[in-house]
Amino acid sequence: MITVKEAQKKIISNKIFLNNETIKLNNSLGRVTCDNIKSKLNHPSNNLSSMDGYALRYNDAILIKTAPVTIVGESSAGNPFRRSIKKQECIRISTGAVIPEGLNCILLKEKVTKNDGKIISTNQNIKKGDYIRKKGLNFKKNDLLIKKNNIITSRDIGIIASANHSNIKVYKKPVISVISTGNELRNPGKKISDYEIVSSNSLILEAIIISLGGKFINLGIAKDNKNSLKQKILKSKGSDILLTSGGISIGDHDLVQSTLLELGMKIIFWKIAMRPGKPLMFGKLNNMLVLCFPGNPVSTFVGSIIFLLPLINNLLNINTKLPITEAILAKDLKKNDEREEYMRAKLSYAKNNEIIADPYIKQDSSMSYYLAKSEGLIIRKPYDKALTAGKKVPIIPFSRISNTL
Repeated sequence: MITVKEAQKKIISNKIFLNNETIKLNNSLGRVTCDNIKSKLNHPSNNLSSMDGYALRYNDAILIKTAPVTIVGESSAGNPFRRSIKKQECIRISTGAVIPEGLNCILLKEKVTKNDGKIISTNQNIKKGDYIRKKGLNFKKNDLLIKKNNIITSRDIGIIASANHSNIKVYKKPVISVISTGNELRNPGKKISDYEIVSSNSLILEAIIISLGGKFINLGIAKDNKNSLKQKILKSKGSDILLTSGGISIGDHDLVQSTLLELGMKIIFWKIAMRPGKPLMFGKLNNMLVLCFPGNPVSTFVGSIIFLLPLINNLLNINTKLPITEAILAKDLKKNDEREEYMRAKLSYAKNNEIIADPYIKQDSSMSYYLAKSEGLIIRKPYDKALTAGKKVPIIPFSRISNTL
């Protein structure tokens, strides 16, 4: 058996490279940029007024009591004033409207007194440049807006659109095929006999893959025989990653490893000193990475967080580190054995905003009920000593990976 850390290093070091594609900006949420994105223009493209009022020259504004200024037109958003403006003239201006060249002062609408088409006085503390958004204030042409290898957020989409991009280049989503194995498995919604169980792992993996930015392909359920397994595995051709669940231990019906070996897979590691998920296997079949999970839903989920997440992120050239933080332990824990353990736990917050982690007493890997109720995993190192309530422990909060995890 190898350690979790050793397994993660081997996964990260076995990298395949994804091609890129150009997509519509409105379809880019959550995708990863493969190039730097620069602005195509100045933003704003002209000097703009930030308030409703009157645009004029500063030198005319400070003398307005003795030399009234004539209102000669208007500039509104999308409809600029296009004639030249002489001394002692001004224009009405709306918020967001272009300020004509040569004007450098805005008098607020509510701060002036008018008479017979002229501004005759103001009680405004006049300053040159006030209420003017300078050309390029937000960003200038060719400014770097979004760096390469960045996950696109809604805020990014806004700034990219403002820079006049309608398409962007991103890495293609890694194509991830999933095979569930077992004679006893049936799809949800079917009539289930006493000796059959509902297959849930493929749905768990589908949700995780989509939330992590992958493209999910369901290859269905393989029976516990090599012919069925081979047919399913061969259908994964062209995928970047193949995931299997079940059939990876040492029982007579655990045929996933031997079948993959017959098809030419190279094993990179098998069995990890962890709980749950000990018999996990990782390998490479031609140019496709293969990650095989145990059949229990909790083992599949935990293995996905610890290994599939960094695997996908590595292909997308984004952060591969898990979001590990500290929490206060809510109850005593016995000493740990030689395996690193990931315990399902409820999370809450103390008055000082410290996280409190309350592990479930029952940690059997078949008990998906407690997984569904959990909000994070407590990490216990191999041979960790007994811990009392109030001690700090490392945890992985699910919400720091994805709100839908």
